Amino acid sequence: MEALVLCEIAAGRKDLREALLARVGRLGLRERAKLSFVARDRNVPGNTLVAVGFPDRASAERFVAEAIGDGLAPADVRLLAVEPTWQAEPLPLMFP
Repeated sequence: MEALVLCEIAAGRKDLREALLARVGRLGLRERAKLSFVARDRNVPGNTLVAVGFPDRASAERFVAEAIGDGLAPADVRLLAVEPTWQAEPLPLMFP
């Protein structure tokens, strides 16, 4: 099952954001991770959310442990399990 790491980076920590994105980029080149999104938190102005997808929980846990060990982890890091869902493709629904 896939796993998702959600990192919340406090406002003013642009250095942390760039370091995490660089780490994800290196993992992405080896197809070990995929950047899902980067967004600003509407409820806490200035905070940034970074979501990184991994093929399995062990890879995600390793990423979190290495980031914390290197001092790159923001204050709030959550590991989420991704559940598969069914979604109909729009084209067959338009032309039955």
